[in-house]
Amino acid sequence: METPDKQEDIAKKVMDGFRLAHKRLVEKAKREDDTLVIERDGKILHVRARDL
Repeated sequence: METPDKQEDIAKKVMDGFRLAHKRLVEKAKREDDTLVIERDGKILHVRARDL
């Protein structure tokens, strides 16, 4: 069984990985002048990456 400290460390690493993947996705979309689909206030929006 893992200790709470180890669980927190794993959770932090997962969130860090998610943030890095998100950053790379937005950067790639900007380079390719692409759009991203996001959800805001319960509505689905298509947004140009350069506008983010």
